[in-house]
Amino acid sequence: MAKARAQATRHHGGERGPLPWWVWLLSGILIGLGLSAIVMMKGWAPKLRNEAPTPTPPAANEIKPAAEPEKPKYGFYEVLPEMDQVVPEALVKQANQQPAQPLDANQRYMLQAASFRNGADAESLKAKLALLGLRASVQTVAINGQDYFRVRVGPFADLRELDTAKTTLESNGLQAIALKENAP
Repeated sequence: MAKARAQATRHHGGERGPLPWWVWLLSGILIGLGLSAIVMMKGWAPKLRNEAPTPTPPAANEIKPAAEPEKPKYGFYEVLPEMDQVVPEALVKQANQQPAQPLDANQRYMLQAASFRNGADAESLKAKLALLGLRASVQTVAINGQDYFRVRVGPFADLRELDTAKTTLESNGLQAIALKENAP
């Protein structure tokens, strides 16, 4: 009986190996051709033009005088509020060599450290400036429908204080603009 078991073999009825690659390729091509034929018959495909492009009529012989190009309009002077005036760099450096002169009661000096389109960036810089011991504020300005956030340091009573703060900013990699403005 043990021999009968050893001699028994299993028959694999209809099992075959995987399909050859060329069968898959041929079936893919046939499916693609069938789908493209359906698309063409239904009219879903865009139609190709066999027409030659129509030539444009020649321009008239009249030569129009060239209009003068418009000069670019710079909005810089409208962008800065009218109460701000840029202080020349030479005046700031000269202030260290002369005794401090007090400003009028309605004027003050400010430094503009940066301007951002993102308010979070402006607040981040304001916090960094506070760690440096500088009093900063963020001013929101709308220019051509776009909001800008200016980071300003100050106000300063005289040019010496302004120069000290500007030196601190420059030593930390920030180029600031000195401004003289009328106090609100």
